[in-house]
Amino acid sequence: MPDLTDLSQPDEALRQTRVIEEAGDIRPLLTRIADRLTGNLPAAAMRDVNRISYARQYAEAEHGYGTTMTRAVERALLRQMPRLDDRVITRGEYALLLRTVAGRLTRSERVAELQREAAQAYTAARPREDQARAALVYARIDGNASA
Repeated sequence: MPDLTDLSQPDEALRQTRVIEEAGDIRPLLTRIADRLTGNLPAAAMRDVNRISYARQYAEAEHGYGTTMTRAVERALLRQMPRLDDRVITRGEYALLLRTVAGRLTRSERVAELQREAAQAYTAARPREDQARAALVYARIDGNASA
């Protein structure tokens, strides 16, 4: 019989998402990594091992060694940092890719933006509702006065 206290995959994914949201925005970290790449040997070749190393270094610098937050931020950085595979690219060119990724909206920002738009649409529709109620009240008052 499975232990009911064990986290399922969706529960674990939700927990990791919350940890990343608590960590805050990782775009400044991506920008700092890009700055380091352009400031230190920008013409040298960028390798995937460098990508992994930078993600770990900057996550540890931000959240300490071996913490849950560090691991979550490192995974988030690695998801956002484009993989190199067998591509030949310089550190400066990779920095441009990182700056492009850092300029995009995150999923949570897109959700927040959609919620703001929905709230604005809702509040914009409410005066019509209030006007309809007022018209109904006036109609009742006029009906009672004429009776």
